Order: sequence, then structure tokens, then C-alpha cells
Amino acid sequence: MALSPDERRFLKNWEEQRKDGRTSFVGTYTFGLFILFYMGFIAVGLFAGWPFLKRSWLVLMALGALLTAFGVAWALWKYQQKKFSAIIRRELSQSEHLEKN
Repeated sequence: MALSPDERRFLKNWEEQRKDGRTSFVGTYTFGLFILFYMGFIAVGLFAGWPFLKRSWLVLMALGALLTAFGVAWALWKYQQKKFSAIIRRELSQSEHLEKN
């Protein structure tokens, strides 16, 4: 089976994103997701009426956002790498099968 346009696009984009390595990818995504999650926690706190305007609450929210962001970034790396490997393995096995015939 030939590569679909979505798979071709994914392979190209993933090659580009992973070229600097896992540490760079996870670090960049952790930073971006930390901002997103922290602002989300603040918004939820405001709408829920939590008395979080204390330093301890803000620090706990920041720590929770940082750990969540790191976990999501790490999981995203593993998921994308697994998807990339599966596509490459499939294409290699198909090309070997075609060469034998």
C-alpha cells in the first residue's frame, strides 16, 4: 500500500520536528503547554470561585501545570515516534516483499 497524502505529510513534519532530538522537542512543548495549562488552571479557579490568590495556591497550580505539560509532551513524543516507526516498518516490509516477487 502506498503512502497516503496524510502519512507523507506526517513523515515530513515529524522528520523536521525530531531533528533536534527528544530533549529539544519535549522542552519546547513543555514550555508552551505549561503556559496553556497554567492559564487554564487560573481560569478554572476564577470561574469556580477558589480562594487561590494566595502564593501557595499559585505555586501549586504552577507545579501541577508544569508536571502535566511535561507528561503530555513526553507522551506526544512517544506517540509520534511510534506512529513514525510503524509507517516506516510497513513501507520497508512492503518493499522487501515486492523485491522478492
